[in-house]
Amino acid sequence: MILLGSHAGHPEKGNTHMKLVRHLGAVLLVLGAAAAVPAHAQTACSNSSLTGDYSIRITGAIIAGPEAGPVNGVNLTHFDGKGGLTSVDHVTINGTVPAVGCRPGVGTYSVNADCTGQASFTYPDGQSPGLTNFFVLAKYSQNSFAGWQYSQIDIAVSSPAFNITAVGTRIQ
Repeated sequence: MILLGSHAGHPEKGNTHMKLVRHLGAVLLVLGAAAAVPAHAQTACSNSSLTGDYSIRITGAIIAGPEAGPVNGVNLTHFDGKGGLTSVDHVTINGTVPAVGCRPGVGTYSVNADCTGQASFTYPDGQSPGLTNFFVLAKYSQNSFAGWQYSQIDIAVSSPAFNITAVGTRIQ
């Protein structure tokens, strides 16, 4: 236990409170300086920032409606770099295995300048989950041939009845 303003249990001399304030000030200065450094030299993201195949792990719950219960699944999505996507998924809802082994889907996405974005999709039978996925591009690297490449997307399904998150990893 640290007792501010006391020397109990501390061999140092001087005002412990002032030492703590000085150390805290130094830590805040370093953290503030680190926050001011841009995450990467790229000035903005766009649809072309998200391209290629991503393996996506899905987890969460449907919290309202007749299918309420846990959700787990996998998805493989191809982003074309122009705002189009195709995917196949296998999602178990409340312990029920889907009738189709891998359900195909098609859709669109858009990436904002701040590297967030949204995607929506439908299935070939015309069904749509009616959901929009928001994501943040993460884990990037610069390739001298292809420019900035992202290797992870973090996804949250935006709907009052769903509490679902997913992490996608780019397949190299």
